[in-house]
Amino acid sequence: MRKIVPLLVIMIVVSIPTLAQKITIDYAHEFDFSLVETFEYVRTPETNAADEITDNRIKNAIIRELAEGGLHSASSDPDLFVTYHMTTKENTVYNTTSFGYGGFYGGWGPLGGGMGATTTASTYTEGTLIIDAYAVDETGAKKMVWRGTGTVTVKSKSEKQQKQLDKILDKIGKKWGKILAGQGK
Repeated sequence: MRKIVPLLVIMIVVSIPTLAQKITIDYAHEFDFSLVETFEYVRTPETNAADEITDNRIKNAIIRELAEGGLHSASSDPDLFVTYHMTTKENTVYNTTSFGYGGFYGGWGPLGGGMGATTTASTYTEGTLIIDAYAVDETGAKKMVWRGTGTVTVKSKSEKQQKQLDKILDKIGKKWGKILAGQGK
């Protein structure tokens, strides 16, 4: 029993990072976000959800978050152009479980019995949603002024994926709100 408890604690601690969402933002510190009132959502070649349903969910959630943050949608001369893209990556995790058989010297060596070990491989999908905001500079060129990313281990069921998306956008939205309020990251 004494050997099982530490093993369970280690397994729980190791699995926690795979359950958490990682949210980061970066922005152009010289850009005056206090002047931002309007946005336009735009599709780009990088906008790449796996299917139309997911694309619409992401687009509508971004528009909703921006509107809840106090911005207004504008189809001409917006302060910001907003888009997204996403990436996925398959990762493999190897888990080895081992157990010893009593005896002298803590179960090791010729007097300690044998050692058994089993290694299993499991895969999971890591997905990253990237939201970019561009402003038009004085030369008329679009310049990225803000980027928010959310990375998570993707759930297999679409209902759970939607909840993950909502949580990511909510967390990114809170960070966006701090930027607009002049409070940094």
